[in-house]
Amino acid sequence: MFKRIAYVASTLALSLGLIACSSSNESGGTESTTDSSNASSGENVELTMWAFPGMGLDEQIKKYQEENSNVTIKLQETPYGDHHQNLVTALAAGSGAPDVAVIESEYIERLKENQNQFHNLKDYGADDIAGDYLEWRWREASSVDGSFVLGIPTDVGPMAMAYRVDIFEEAGLPTDPDEVSEALSTWEEYIEAGRQIKEATGGYMFNFASDMFRVVRDQGQEQYFDMEGNFILEESEQIKRAWDLAVEAQDISANIERESTEWGAAVARGDFATVFLPPWMLQQIKDNAPETEGLWNVTQIPEASGNWGGSLLSIPAQSKNAEAAYEFIAWLNAPEQQLEIFKERGNFPSTPSVYDNEELQSFSDPFFTRDDLGSMLAEAAERVEYVYRSPETRALNIIMRDAVASIEDGTATAEQAWNTAVEEAKRQISR
Repeated sequence: MFKRIAYVASTLALSLGLIACSSSNESGGTESTTDSSNASSGENVELTMWAFPGMGLDEQIKKYQEENSNVTIKLQETPYGDHHQNLVTALAAGSGAPDVAVIESEYIERLKENQNQFHNLKDYGADDIAGDYLEWRWREASSVDGSFVLGIPTDVGPMAMAYRVDIFEEAGLPTDPDEVSEALSTWEEYIEAGRQIKEATGGYMFNFASDMFRVVRDQGQEQYFDMEGNFILEESEQIKRAWDLAVEAQDISANIERESTEWGAAVARGDFATVFLPPWMLQQIKDNAPETEGLWNVTQIPEASGNWGGSLLSIPAQSKNAEAAYEFIAWLNAPEQQLEIFKERGNFPSTPSVYDNEELQSFSDPFFTRDDLGSMLAEAAERVEYVYRSPETRALNIIMRDAVASIEDGTATAEQAWNTAVEEAKRQISR
């Protein structure tokens, strides 16, 4: 419970910062002051960059500086929540923002509300590289009408499913990844397989019902809002399906939150047979359960793909080196560099031109016993569809997650939890 309260408090703090940012805009905001210096001019340029840990940028930044000896990149990494709060605070204050700022996908829509606090990358040639990126990711990076490009996409987090081969075999289920995908092609089949596993082994199918809600929710193009921005929570077919499935699957959930310290130990023990995950989360299984190497495989999740994670590299309007900053982020997020980062760190590229690259196609990991892991993840990335999200989406996600958790914790019935969630959601969007 404390963790959930802290999470909501973090969201509220960010919202308050954005209100301050909006007030600053109304009183004139921060003027864009860009000089003519750029990496190719030969003039010495120092670029400040704010990011959060785990993005795997160090080697590529070093390479860029070697190729552009007049450019110095000063990278400052702070924890995920602090990073975004620091950025919002600097934007609101009108000073102190970096030349380059990472914005994670959960925060993009909030910051689009104050897009004049950023340079429009269309002014620096972003239209010329738009075709290098997955269409749905570029739409996330842009205003609804496409007239403003807030940032250049980094990696993506296409959803897949890791599963314990030994547990599936013990329960009499198929173990070949293609056969697993076919046998569990719907969520109803997935739930039935989970009950078969529970009966045969006494274990659970997955860790937490709220995670199932999240995965199914993100498979739909229209979630809390339609494409015109109308609030449709009570009418949303995708939200209702995600809710009903999460409620139905309570009996095959281990009731272990992914963010808890218990999760890693449960993975190591084999307490649940499947893990919903984007590519970057595969490492978490390896880190928490090293002794299970060779017992896992990976396949597509039922019905459709979805996305979890990914960021943008943006240029705050306060930057005096916007042209040089753009040259740097366009290079850093170009297909060639995204492929290198994938090989080094496993961050999956948002640039589909590299999906046919032999190094990506043949990417494998003996821990997960699949020799075409890269090819499978590329298929998952191309299955993702654009989802309209509003500035309130992140807060609504927290409300719905906690509502599902309250059922699993036994503190509310499904009906009570739904009614409470709807009331809280309406209150959130009426602020």
